[in-house]
Amino acid sequence: MSTREVREAAGRGAVALLPIGTVEGNGPLPLGYDYLVPEALARTAAEANGDVWLPPLTYGVSDSILAFPGTIAVSPDLVEQYVETIATGLIDSGFSHICLLTYHIPNHYPAAAAMRNVRRKTGVIMASLNPGSIQADLRGDLFPDDASIFGHGGEPGASLLEYLHPGSVRVDLARPSGKGDYQGLPLLSPMEARFGDSRVGLPVEMEGVSPSSGWGDASQPCAERGGALFRRMSDYVAEFTRHFRSMDTRIAPPAIAF
Repeated sequence: MSTREVREAAGRGAVALLPIGTVEGNGPLPLGYDYLVPEALARTAAEANGDVWLPPLTYGVSDSILAFPGTIAVSPDLVEQYVETIATGLIDSGFSHICLLTYHIPNHYPAAAAMRNVRRKTGVIMASLNPGSIQADLRGDLFPDDASIFGHGGEPGASLLEYLHPGSVRVDLARPSGKGDYQGLPLLSPMEARFGDSRVGLPVEMEGVSPSSGWGDASQPCAERGGALFRRMSDYVAEFTRHFRSMDTRIAPPAIAF
């Protein structure tokens, strides 16, 4: 886009969509999986609604995955600063509706902090969508009812990428696998373990969860299934951003009464 087109988009109230992801080990999936999906969602939704999408923020909070070559991690503070700075630049350019598409759970905490900083300093409230939650909520009947195939480096990411970037999944490296344990506690992720009927925070390294940086099953990715899921996801993002555009993002917060 040219600077004139940006001014025109901001003037008509367009939503600015910022994809956020990571470059990290994802089993047999490409290192950039976590930014490739939100980038495609942002582009598709923006084109459907006449909104704008920004180049993705590709590097994120991946410090638990550093043992796997190709992983490039940045600090939570840096992600927070980047998001706040980009959002402030968008507001200075005339945008009042900014929506993040934030993949990878550790990215959500600094992104949320940045959103609150922007709200306090500029009065603009931003929105954030989580592609991981969206795919989990919308995949429905598209995949087998088998929890073991889903996970980091497994489905439905494998099928989404087979649709978006055919041949990018290294099926020859896919090994269906579960997650490890730490001193008898079953690990749920590099951040949590199962204890009794609930879960506890337990920061471990990814290699303790999975020696390949992934779990689930990416051995049978299906582009047709991935395409169907992507369309559901992009339709959802487009529907939300249409609604978000109609919202007043500069409403004063409620007064506090003591």
